[in-house]
Amino acid sequence: MIMLTQDQWNAFVLQHGPRSGRFLQSWEWGEFQESVGETVRREVHEAEGEVVGVAQWIDRKISLFGGYSFCPKGPIGKVPLVSDQSFLRIEPATRPLLVHAKKSLDVNPAHTLITDLTQTQNELLAHMHEKTRYNIRVAERHGVEIELHHGSFDDVWPLFSQTSQRGAFRLHTKQYYQTMMQGFDQNSRLLFCAIAQKKSVTLAATIMIDFGDTRTYLHGASSNEHRNLMAPSLLHWELMKDAKARGLRFYDWWGVAPLESLPPCQGGMKGGRIHPWSGISRFKRGFGGEEVSSPGTYDIVLQPLNYKLYSISRSLARIIRRI
Repeated sequence: MIMLTQDQWNAFVLQHGPRSGRFLQSWEWGEFQESVGETVRREVHEAEGEVVGVAQWIDRKISLFGGYSFCPKGPIGKVPLVSDQSFLRIEPATRPLLVHAKKSLDVNPAHTLITDLTQTQNELLAHMHEKTRYNIRVAERHGVEIELHHGSFDDVWPLFSQTSQRGAFRLHTKQYYQTMMQGFDQNSRLLFCAIAQKKSVTLAATIMIDFGDTRTYLHGASSNEHRNLMAPSLLHWELMKDAKARGLRFYDWWGVAPLESLPPCQGGMKGGRIHPWSGISRFKRGFGGEEVSSPGTYDIVLQPLNYKLYSISRSLARIIRRI
């Protein structure tokens, strides 16, 4: 059986992983997941002495229904999908053809926008929407300052809370983000927080992760005040220029609403329903880039009865949360 070191594991993930979200299969991400209480299991599969597939699983127990294993943005390569769990949750690069594969709610973005940083700065600006270029200039004129490697998460947490309430979406706990920042700071410089501020007042913040040739916009927040300063636009432009200067090739916006789900006024097809990500997607698309899709999240059902009971319980829980 082949055993891989951290460097060997990451090298395989970088070479064979999906264009978007490879970092979720990185060794470092697995270490972080363990630090927040998850059970992480790494599988390496070989053929004729060569590694042909890897999978970093998160094993979770479900009271009454056994358990399941989740492989975010994986498996990568050739990995047999067998287990004694109730089901396997996967996010493959291509649509599964297995009989027992059932489409699930997407855990990680299935559709994203990726900006090519190998272009010159003038080319990047030229491919932006004119409103985005204008907003960058507005922030510059108002003296918005950018700090690309901000040291403390405590003073940006209120922005994340404000953004969550404004956008009506759920956040992880503050401790989760703090553990993320601390863990990656100790093991690598892959993940960092960047802020936009004016006169020591924080206006916008992002959590970014660099893995291989890609910088990914993982989480973002902005203040309810001073929105006319357009701080997020300048913040991302400086992050793009910094990534380019460091030799990274791509800027992954980590999720946009598919175009077919948007109304015509936002570049979508006629008759589409308004997607909950429509506003942030419009902001991201303003920077230009390539639309990239994957099949999304699928469940490989191994124990049909347990899976059925689990699905019913999850549906009921979602209904209760909306009441």
